[in-house]
Amino acid sequence: MRRQFRTTAALAALLIAGAAACDSGGGSSSQKPQDSSASGTLTVWLQVDAQDLWPKSVSAATAEFNKKFPKVKVSVQYQAWADHLTKFDASAQADKVPDVIEMGNSETAQYMEAGAFTDLTSQKATFDGSAKWQKGLSDACTSDGKLYCVPYYGGTRAVVYRKDLFEAAGITKPPATWKELQADIGTLMAKHKGDKGFSAFFMPGQHPYGSLPFVYDNGGQIAEKGSDGKWKSDLSTPAAIQGLKNWKSLIDAGMRGDRTGDDLGAVPALVAGKAAMSFSTNAQLVQTYGTAKGDPKLKGKVGSFPMPSPTKEGSFVPPYMGGSVLAVTAKSKQQTMATEWIRDFTSTAREKEFLAGGFLANTLDLTSSDPERAGYFVGLEDSWNVPAAKNWAQVEKDLTIKQMLADIATGKLSVEAATAKYGKKMEETLNAS
Repeated sequence: MRRQFRTTAALAALLIAGAAACDSGGGSSSQKPQDSSASGTLTVWLQVDAQDLWPKSVSAATAEFNKKFPKVKVSVQYQAWADHLTKFDASAQADKVPDVIEMGNSETAQYMEAGAFTDLTSQKATFDGSAKWQKGLSDACTSDGKLYCVPYYGGTRAVVYRKDLFEAAGITKPPATWKELQADIGTLMAKHKGDKGFSAFFMPGQHPYGSLPFVYDNGGQIAEKGSDGKWKSDLSTPAAIQGLKNWKSLIDAGMRGDRTGDDLGAVPALVAGKAAMSFSTNAQLVQTYGTAKGDPKLKGKVGSFPMPSPTKEGSFVPPYMGGSVLAVTAKSKQQTMATEWIRDFTSTAREKEFLAGGFLANTLDLTSSDPERAGYFVGLEDSWNVPAAKNWAQVEKDLTIKQMLADIATGKLSVEAATAKYGKKMEETLNAS
């Protein structure tokens, strides 16, 4: 989940006014798709991640763009997740918005509803890989059947495991079913029964993307919008309750130690040999051996596999898709050029570079052959995103979901009591004006 900032009613009005002043198809009547005479500056806001991870990709996309618009200067300005939405809101009020903006895929709903982004629906097919965009990313760009942004890159979770700890316990291969996973957890816990700090499966309570996939696996969801326009929590439905009970059974079977923590403790636990498995991102997998947080001796001793489904034999828990998207701002005066830069930056060539950098491409058509990452490319057709509610940001800010999960994980509240309590709180926030 990204840090977010609620759009005020006044700002929404400003953004909508800007949208009305621009053509909605992503193009400007004063610009041609390849206008060598066009000039000026195209302002692009990207997160600092791009500067750190793939600066050459940014330069390559800009070089490709400048073949079509040689007189246009591209000003890429790197932002921080902590305050980029606050800065964007301020830029809208000052009528100095960037032409292109990157957002986390859990941040878009409020801005689509406010009219802050240009409608790109008619141009979807012109973006590479769009026929098979990652669902959890494309859903974040879609409102009322229209496309308002373009998937950039993704990240999801799989089970990261210590191969050496498996082998020491006599386990020869990663589990492919829920029954096998439960058996392996039992074997590992028995092997390390004398170590009160060892977890066969590190799964803390405040881990929304470790728990909520089990809700979706059992046919539930977080919330839905009714025909009356009001949001209703689905966490108290039988499907969601059973999904959370399945998740809780994983904690009870394999987690020792503090259940009120979050998944940031996964890497230290894996590196120290205090955990055999965790439900973690690809970045966390790499951290176990490839960064200062890890141990280079673990290279080749860690791997990944998809989380087996407790409800569907031979299937896997549908993963939450995190990541980023790119939008053309509705108040941009350079919409054709902004759309073209996004097209160049999300081309197949660039997406392969994002994939090589350790993330998921924006399309199902591109995967990695790295065996250590195998678990991250299964079940992506069923990936999901948070509810497309304008006030979802506030639900995250209030820690509603995390508090609910901590209460369940620690046994402070039953699943039924916790979902009823926090589901009501979530509804109040989602429906606030």
